[in-house]
Parts: sequence; structure tokens; C-alpha cells
Amino acid sequence: MESRWRSFPKIELHRHLEGSLRLSTVLELAQATPAEAESFLVRTPLPDLRAVLNRFLGTQKLLSTPEILTRITREVIEDAFADGIRGLELRYAPTFISMGHPRLDWPTIHSAILAGVKDCEHLPIAVGLICIFQRTVPVSLSEQVMDFVAQTRSTWIGVDLADDEALFPAAQFRNLFRRAQILNLPITIHAGETPHSGQNVIDAIQILGAHRIGHGLQIHRHPEALKLVQDRRIPLELCPTSNWITTSIAKLEDHPFHVLANKGIVTTINSDDPGIFGIDLTNEYEVLSQRLKVPDEILHRSHENALAATFLPHLTLQK
Repeated sequence: MESRWRSFPKIELHRHLEGSLRLSTVLELAQATPAEAESFLVRTPLPDLRAVLNRFLGTQKLLSTPEILTRITREVIEDAFADGIRGLELRYAPTFISMGHPRLDWPTIHSAILAGVKDCEHLPIAVGLICIFQRTVPVSLSEQVMDFVAQTRSTWIGVDLADDEALFPAAQFRNLFRRAQILNLPITIHAGETPHSGQNVIDAIQILGAHRIGHGLQIHRHPEALKLVQDRRIPLELCPTSNWITTSIAKLEDHPFHVLANKGIVTTINSDDPGIFGIDLTNEYEVLSQRLKVPDEILHRSHENALAATFLPHLTLQK
């Protein structure tokens, strides 16, 4: 039976391009059989976030030519449109895609991805790109990425900081995100995803100037972080299935989505890496509705929150 949320005009604020490939395309590029599909997917929890991030390396190796990057971007947008998404923010890390691909410099990567976006201009879906800076690469390299972002400013709607938040605290990226503020680039920061990381949300807001927080679910255990997010009306980009797979929560039913919404937190609904996880955004609405018993009122409010919080310019959707 088709989900009632499939045709609902959704907005996705938190989706990684590199984690959204069609499984059929992955198998084709890897010259793998359907029986080998599970080696590219993460459908059940792994020990921790780091283990999940390592699983991405198998797919990353396939992103080896501009033609492939254009194709996967086009397919990601087509699949999002088919899922009822009408506003899509796609984020990617130039340093991640270029790793192990010496023929792919950042301008080539970005041009190929922009070509994929252009291929979908006929579809009634707004698409914007967010540049990810990786915590795990030298800050000096991220400064070079920021130089590239500055040169191509008009093609980005925002910037992000991702990867291991436990080992790479916000303070070392202070100057990097000051540059983003000078460029008037909206900022979203991965923070508060892993257990005991509520302080990272405070640092993302106070040190890095975050306008939104990627994940942030752990603030429900950290009163100071919760109050700061409440007071400043900072939207959270919540991704329930992802948080279960990374063991940020023990089981899906433990996700604090409902708790946060009831405390007045600006919640939004996102899929994170739907290709890797074998899901889509409709699945996340179903998980919240059916398994977490989140009322429709809160789901609709979260949609309105995403519409208000998007970095996409002049986006309006029919209800």
C-alpha cells in the first residue's frame, strides 16, 4: 500500500550526495551482482558512527569520473522528485570525493555535479548545494576548500562541518567559519549526533555561528544545549533511521523527536544517506508516524519548519 506521505510536498534539508546513490547504479558501476548488494548498504546498526562512515568508502571509490558524478547527481534529484520532495538541499565534501581520484580536482567535481543539477531543471524541484568541510582533514586543506568556495560563491547555498565530532572539536575551525560568515554563507554544523555530545551543539552555535544543527538529538540530555537551541530557535535536522544505524539511539522507538518537538524545538525531518541506508524521506515520515506515534500535527509543523529554515532562496510550496 502506497504511503500517504509519498505525494506530500516535502523538503529535505539534510541529505548527503555521496550517500544517496541508487543501488542499481552502484551495482552497475562496481560490476557487482545483486547478491553483493549488502556490502554497499547499512540496514542495521553498526558499532558506532565511525564504522558507518567507513562503509561509505566502498561507494566513494566508484565516484571516479565527471560523467559518473553528473549521472549520480541527476539520479539523486530524480529519485527525490519521485519521493515527493520539492525542495532539496544536497551536501557534499570536495575532499571526500577527490580522495583517491587524482584526476578529479575540485573544479571538475563541482562542475560535474552542477551539470547534474542542470539536467533536472525541467523538474519542479528546487535544488541547492552545501559544501562540507571534513573535520578529519587538515584545517589548512579546508582553508583551500574555502578559497574554492569563495571563488564559486554563487553556486552554493551554505556550508557544513561533518565527520567525527568527538575527536575534532569546533574551536579549531573557528577561523574557517568566520570566513563563511564574511561570505554571507548560511551555516549548518553536524553536532550533537553521538551520545554525550550536547556541548558540541553549544560550540557549533557560539563558536562557529551555526544557523542550523545537523542531527542535534542529544540536546534532550543536555539542559544548557536544549535551552540555547530553544531560545535561539535553531532548527534541528533530525534523521531518525540514521541515528539508529549509527547507534546514537539504541532503538528507533528511543528517538527523542517527539520529546524535542513538545519542548518547542524547531524540528525537521530528513533521511541523511538514503542510498546507503536503503530508505527515502517518505520512510522517515512513516517511521515517525507509525513507530514513534508522532502526531500528524507535529509532522506537518516540522515540514513548515523546514520550509522556513531552508537555505534555498524564495522557496514556496503548495500545502
